[in-house]
Amino acid sequence: MQIPLSRRGFLAVSLVAMAAGAARAQEGRPRGLEPAERIEHPRASHFDLGPAEAPWRIFLGLPQVPAPRGGYSAILALDGNATFPILWHLREELAPEAPVALVGIGYPVETRFDPARRWFDLTSPGKQPVPAQEGLRGPGDRPTGGQDAFLRMIAAQLLPELGRRLPLDTGDLTLFGHSLGGLFVLNTLFTRPRLFARYAAADPSTWWNAGEPLREARAFRGGILAAGGRLDPAVPLLIASSGTEPPPILSLLSGIPGLELVHRPHPQENHGSVIRPAARQALALHLGRRAG
Repeated sequence: MQIPLSRRGFLAVSLVAMAAGAARAQEGRPRGLEPAERIEHPRASHFDLGPAEAPWRIFLGLPQVPAPRGGYSAILALDGNATFPILWHLREELAPEAPVALVGIGYPVETRFDPARRWFDLTSPGKQPVPAQEGLRGPGDRPTGGQDAFLRMIAAQLLPELGRRLPLDTGDLTLFGHSLGGLFVLNTLFTRPRLFARYAAADPSTWWNAGEPLREARAFRGGILAAGGRLDPAVPLLIASSGTEPPPILSLLSGIPGLELVHRPHPQENHGSVIRPAARQALALHLGRRAG
């Protein structure tokens, strides 16, 4: 025999069903395509930069304090739709009085990531045959190869545009990226080590193109030793990693004179969740603080 539900019971059952449906929809959504958090604040804004058919969305978060004489320092974060909100909350919580501007380099989408564009922007064009080694794999069929053009955009368009919009100390910048963004951070360090004062890579995709970053690291090390033996001034590099296995690139970069290598392992985090503690440590690196 069926017992009729009261109005209150019916509402309760309906709410539970709606929540379950929303959870199933969330589980079915591809990772990274969750809606991005929007920062609604008078000091947070965004603008588009680049060609009208495929611009980049630049998220800008000003601090609450006036700029020092030399201008604000800044953290530039790749995958800005996802990383800008994380860094905003961290700065407001941990360093509200710090004269640090936040810049998220993202895309005009409502999701945390734009998979197709990030795969293109953050990778090199080469598709090296993948050897039969564990942990190394290739790019598959995704469009790739925009890495150099993306870096040129940052150096030749974004940094000058930021300088027009706010007092900016271009000698006090940190570049932060996760996963493919970490791959891009490493490539920028290897090719233009003076463009940023500090570099922070979370779970960098060192598997890319059959271990291309590992080959670049060897060449970077050899070039420094051949050209005088050290980076001067010194350049800090933070590598945050998830899981228990240390990134293979650590051994290739350790001991380079002038490269201040900091490794922060996160054995309890996975590749997706490490982005938040890594962003916290990138902020600490930028501020000259220690963060475990």
